[in-house]
Amino acid sequence: MEPIYIALDLETTGLEPGRDEIIEVGAVKFRGNEVLETYQTLVKPKQVLPIKIARLTGIDAHELTTAPTFNSIGGQLAKFLKSYPIIGHSVDNDLRFLQQQGLKVTQPHYDTFDLATLLIPQLPNYSLSTIAEHLQIQHPDAHRALADAEASRLVFSALLDKLAELSAAELHSIAQTTQKLQWPLAKLFGEIAKRRVQTLWQAPIEFQPKPLVRPVALEPTGNQQELDAQAIGAMFGADGGFSRMFPGYEPRQPQIEMTEAIAEALNQGDTLMIEAPTGTGKSLAYLVPAAQWARQRGERVVISTNTINLQDQLCSKDIPTVQALLAEQPDQWPALRAVQLKGRSNYLCLKRYESFRAHPDHNEDQTRGLLKLQLWLPSTNSGDRAELMLIQGEQQVWNNVNVDPDQCLRQRCSLYNECFFFKARAEAENAHIVVANHALLMSDVKSPGILPRYDHLIIDEAHNLEDVATDQLGFTISQHSLTGLLNDMHSAGGVRLAGGVLNEWTQIFRLSTVDHKEQRKLEDLSADLRPNVDKAREAAQQLFSIFNDIMAKDRSVTQYDPQLRITSKVRRHAEWTQVEQTWENLSINLRKLGDGFGKLQAILDNLEGRDINGYDDLVMRVKGMVNACTELQRQFDVVIYGNEETVAWLTADQRRRELLVQAAPIHVGPLLTEDLWLKKRASILVSATLSVSNSFDYPKQRLGLDQTTTMQLNSPFDYSKSTLIYLPTDMPEPNERNYQRAMEDALINLCKATGGRTLALFTANASLKQTYHGISESLEQADISTLAQGMDGSRRSLIQRFKSDPRTVLLGTASFWEGVDVVGDALSVLVITKLPFSVPNDPVFSARSEGFVDAFAEYSVPQAILRFKQGFGRLIRSKDDRGIVVVLDRRLLSKNYGRQFLESLPDCTIQRKPLAELATTAARWLV
Repeated sequence: MEPIYIALDLETTGLEPGRDEIIEVGAVKFRGNEVLETYQTLVKPKQVLPIKIARLTGIDAHELTTAPTFNSIGGQLAKFLKSYPIIGHSVDNDLRFLQQQGLKVTQPHYDTFDLATLLIPQLPNYSLSTIAEHLQIQHPDAHRALADAEASRLVFSALLDKLAELSAAELHSIAQTTQKLQWPLAKLFGEIAKRRVQTLWQAPIEFQPKPLVRPVALEPTGNQQELDAQAIGAMFGADGGFSRMFPGYEPRQPQIEMTEAIAEALNQGDTLMIEAPTGTGKSLAYLVPAAQWARQRGERVVISTNTINLQDQLCSKDIPTVQALLAEQPDQWPALRAVQLKGRSNYLCLKRYESFRAHPDHNEDQTRGLLKLQLWLPSTNSGDRAELMLIQGEQQVWNNVNVDPDQCLRQRCSLYNECFFFKARAEAENAHIVVANHALLMSDVKSPGILPRYDHLIIDEAHNLEDVATDQLGFTISQHSLTGLLNDMHSAGGVRLAGGVLNEWTQIFRLSTVDHKEQRKLEDLSADLRPNVDKAREAAQQLFSIFNDIMAKDRSVTQYDPQLRITSKVRRHAEWTQVEQTWENLSINLRKLGDGFGKLQAILDNLEGRDINGYDDLVMRVKGMVNACTELQRQFDVVIYGNEETVAWLTADQRRRELLVQAAPIHVGPLLTEDLWLKKRASILVSATLSVSNSFDYPKQRLGLDQTTTMQLNSPFDYSKSTLIYLPTDMPEPNERNYQRAMEDALINLCKATGGRTLALFTANASLKQTYHGISESLEQADISTLAQGMDGSRRSLIQRFKSDPRTVLLGTASFWEGVDVVGDALSVLVITKLPFSVPNDPVFSARSEGFVDAFAEYSVPQAILRFKQGFGRLIRSKDDRGIVVVLDRRLLSKNYGRQFLESLPDCTIQRKPLAELATTAARWLV
């Protein structure tokens, strides 16, 4: 007989047990597909029901005043639950709420979130509603306890059906893999496997990878005819192809101008920088000429974006639109082929997966991650990390199984013909359009060959390029990664406990045909290298210990700013002599290890073709160690001794609880000029925010594009009628004591007058949290809910809730300054609390500032203006939008540079008035 389960769900006043309270309980007792009994009750909390929870759940606060307390229903609930296994979505949190109320649940509990991430990879997210929709399960009344419990029941049953589709061998493998874990689902897998087969031993699942079908590479057509820029622009006109495809289509003159300019830039081989304001339709404007050029010439065009959202939009929406448009054109050119290519680390390496899976003694997180990989592999065609939901510690598995260029054997790998990365690379070789991201583009600049050969480049979201180049062309060394490398070479212990390549090769060769003479060479070499590994490990620990001491003694390092730039002044400290001496010791041993593993690699290369089980894995690891030793010596030399082109610093990573040694180029412009712009026939950079006071001098200088042609398009929106910029004349400046209180009062009065509909942008998490606590209660009393980044859910869920409920105020920091696209009345008020200047003592910022005569005016202000324009762009997203921008930073009025900020914005209506008139002015403007 099938077991009885109970699906449980709670609605609460918030997300934190102990601070928040239960307001509703729903439970469903079931066996198989049969519902045996249900339980539902509202629960009276001690605290006031937050408006945002009332709106999310639909629970009326008045209903709760007559509801029973948890103390009066706890016994009933315990009696209902008994000792039956409990099912729920993210059920651990519900059980913590029950425990806070004194009801301790000790029976097994199974999380439908965990189960779904295992059995349904590739979902965009794993909310209960998304999983239910994928499984074609109706989920009415979402966020009510009984409805969510019933949805959890149906989801659980559907997921059990998916488990039932696995073979007995597969189930047995899963049960064997998880049986020693302190993981609730392990018990469920064991029970299901036991019911399927009582006594059966089967081999682990063997994944059968799909062979790599290599397409013919893209070939030049030989056609050298220039694009007809006007004909391409006409596609966007009133009688063009787009008007035939989309009913009600309205031509946009800036879009036509942009399209024609890009076509001419491709014809002439120019470098072109275009500022295309929101609403221009820039994606289609560059895709159409790029597609025509690529098809007509048989030449690849690479398009690089910064965000995943834009990549997804291009690949799932815009490129298919262009393909459909061009299919109607009466020409002889081949159909447009386009692919998305990511960096190597985004793809699963089947060889490393096999190797890591075979290692004994995985911890619980690693085992769970491997299980997800095992169940995902049969369904994936791409091997792309984005298809997997790896949470918390499970993510460490990916770093052990992804494609690592330092360990990649390429054609020598026995699984080369099934490799996901080289499959994607081959598809890119055959594509007219390759969609990449800035990180991959910069990786290709650093190590050419990652992208297929191309001569034409379009960079969208170009305002992010300098920051991404800084990250990608720099490096980070952690003590954990360095120790891990040395342990993988050799870890001490008894005969049976010793690990690492220098000890494990003997087991690999034990049953091979390699003769004793060759094995003796390997043993002698290993014996010589083991002491070097031990010395390197000891020196590494000492080096990081000294770094920690230096950080602890420096007064500029605080909990809120845990970074220390390594300047010439720091290098003159007495402790730095110890750093240099310790590094010299570490460097000597790394050099010996690099040379020694190079010799080991040469010996192994001579053994290629022998019958050696595990040979490829061994070669792969040794190759990685040789490269790592060389790279670590180069990187540490830069940090320890310094150079004029690089800034180095130490960071106390509080989340990872370890010290990081970091470095980055001070100027990326010269690197981009030499390694990117001069090597491309045509480069086109596009963004909504590139100019500062209508000048492109700043981005041109930062990116090394002095000779670039620039183009600033007019906005298709009438900002003078749609947008009011309100500048309070009596607002305290941010460094004044009463600024925070004035900001909170302004937000409360403004949001009450406008009924919410407000996005407030902050420059620091601490200020956001302080403001959240300062305004929430007052706005609650006005029936307005407050949502905050990092406090009320994921970025995605916050934006969805904000869109669906206009009487909401959303507080966001860095990532909310761009990429938030809310069309219509839901976002009618944008508040910029402070001008987004960089933190002065940020290592990269401070190092770059030293290269200017007037760093503030020449570097800090232009940089802040571009960020300010990004934030401003969140408000008006369509020609029908109307709104108000409030800047609660009086420096816009009191400082000379304030004029530059305003000059960089479209021609809006501007009012300079006291704070007291803000609320009524805003309400009047939005009528």
